[in-house]
Amino acid sequence: MKETSFALYLDESGNELLYSMEEYLQNPELETHCTLMGVIIDHNKKDLLKKELSELKKYFRWYSNEVILHNTEIRNKTGAFAIFHYRPELYEQFKERMNNITKIVEPVIICSSLNKKLWVERYPKKLFFKDDPYELAFVYLLERYAHFLNNQSFDSVRGHIIAEARTPKKDRSLNEIYKRVRQYGTQYHPNTFFSKIYDNKISFFHKDLNIPGMQLSDYFCYSFYVNHKYPERQNEHYKFLETFIYPGEYGQYGYKKWPV
Repeated sequence: MKETSFALYLDESGNELLYSMEEYLQNPELETHCTLMGVIIDHNKKDLLKKELSELKKYFRWYSNEVILHNTEIRNKTGAFAIFHYRPELYEQFKERMNNITKIVEPVIICSSLNKKLWVERYPKKLFFKDDPYELAFVYLLERYAHFLNNQSFDSVRGHIIAEARTPKKDRSLNEIYKRVRQYGTQYHPNTFFSKIYDNKISFFHKDLNIPGMQLSDYFCYSFYVNHKYPERQNEHYKFLETFIYPGEYGQYGYKKWPV
């Protein structure tokens, strides 16, 4: 029997907080988007990814032996990445090396990104019912991940999910959403679409545990957030990552921007 497994690593940019239109008018700086990124890694590529990232991190041994790739620190050139201020050529080398690692590992990207402001404007009751954008975005990713897994040419396929630990309450809530999808399905897919391929529960880890897949998801996420929130902005990293979006049965099925 041919068997295989994959892991989906989650990360987010923006936040899941909902605001009324009045609040947006009073404070235009309030966050308008929530982007949830999922990076699918073949189990057989995990050791390769770990090895490649370990080699890359030798750039930063002057700072620490346990450097964690945080996109915010990389972009802002802080912490271990402060060296990019003084050596811009190293920053370009770093980005090129990350692109090469991406090509070698061949991840599959799925993403769900919500324009919260437009969502609340169209559906004001979302505020009344306190709908959680993060949880709904997660359901959309579960559908796309399951679609990917169900289309693999193996006799047996398993899909693991690794998410960044937030708060115990939020983690429990996300696990409940996950169990409900496995048990009852979604609006578009029956429970059998999910139950045979997914683990019984999500695994939650903190970023400081130095998990390679989580760092890759963290590194990718911001480019998709920018693509949705500021589509006119130059975004070379997104253009590169576009080719890794799960196509599904059409175009870019793996990238959901909503509402439409």
